[in-house]
Amino acid sequence: MNQPKVSILISFYNLAPYVDETLQSVLDQQTDFPIEILCADDGSSDGTAEKLRAWCARCPDTIRMFVMNRDPGVKVDNRGRIRRLNAIRGRLFREAKGEYLCYLDGDDFYTDVHKLQKQADILDADTAHTYVACGHNGCYYWQSTGKTRPIEKTIRACGLTAQEYWSFLYVHTNALMFRNLGLQGIDPYASGVTIDDNMLTAQFLPYGGIYYLPDCMFNYRQTEDSTFHLRSPYQNCMLNALMVYEQKRVAKGFLGASLVRTIYEYKQLYAHRKDPQLAQEAAIFIEHFRSFGAGRICRLVNYSCESLPLRLWCEVENKFWFFMTKVFRHYIWKPKVRALLEEARDRLEQQPAAE
Repeated sequence: MNQPKVSILISFYNLAPYVDETLQSVLDQQTDFPIEILCADDGSSDGTAEKLRAWCARCPDTIRMFVMNRDPGVKVDNRGRIRRLNAIRGRLFREAKGEYLCYLDGDDFYTDVHKLQKQADILDADTAHTYVACGHNGCYYWQSTGKTRPIEKTIRACGLTAQEYWSFLYVHTNALMFRNLGLQGIDPYASGVTIDDNMLTAQFLPYGGIYYLPDCMFNYRQTEDSTFHLRSPYQNCMLNALMVYEQKRVAKGFLGASLVRTIYEYKQLYAHRKDPQLAQEAAIFIEHFRSFGAGRICRLVNYSCESLPLRLWCEVENKFWFFMTKVFRHYIWKPKVRALLEEARDRLEQQPAAE
């Protein structure tokens, strides 16, 4: 096999119905360079592993497979599922030989046969390594109806610094092509942070910005049994809010951008701080929050059970941080970012009239 230029890292767990569509969408890519596909199975019991082995036999020069053992009958909770995914992604990262890396979930798939070529061309042209990754938009794809909708509001192609990207734009991990930092002896997984989609990207940001393409080039399959949908809206807000503290373990200099990025989640938690259900749903995460020193989150989610002095402190500190978030946003959102957001808002407002 020729030295691959791009490594596609795909994780699977009980996704047998989607294996063929996912892998075929990668093999259909039209590129002027070789690729490798690394598949990791998280101990599936539905025939996923058998399907992957059949693909490996069919394309031995392109596809490699790794299996993570799972004890039969042992149920894994949401955090356990994320830890196992973290371990799988770390294994694939260390096995990758390509100059560039693309992650892909085993039930999602590419929809543009030129996706990899477009992204690699951008990174190849960036000889100064200003950008550590090239990302693009994608579409939610509802399995039950077949309908799609763009994940992000459309903005034009642009280059963003790491702080600018982290403060306002979300690019799904499946839509990013990263430089392979492992070839430079850098292991992003050494931080100890649980690497879900947002924090996976955060590991790379200390090494450059993000170049963004507006094209929707992959479908993000929506199913009822995904980890995100198994958590409540409160719990998803809590875990997103934790990024302020997780980012500190990854790199310095991102506090302001993290505050801006998570302002929606903190405002949601603050608005519902007196709801006893918030404390109930936070119970399984409290020790995890404390391990990061996330006192502000603990006081917000456990507000109804805290003492009067801690409630008063919660009121004061959140008003202060909401004010500081406005200050950070003012300095991070240079005219370029403000223009991008203004363009996106104008385009969105014009759509109903155009239709």
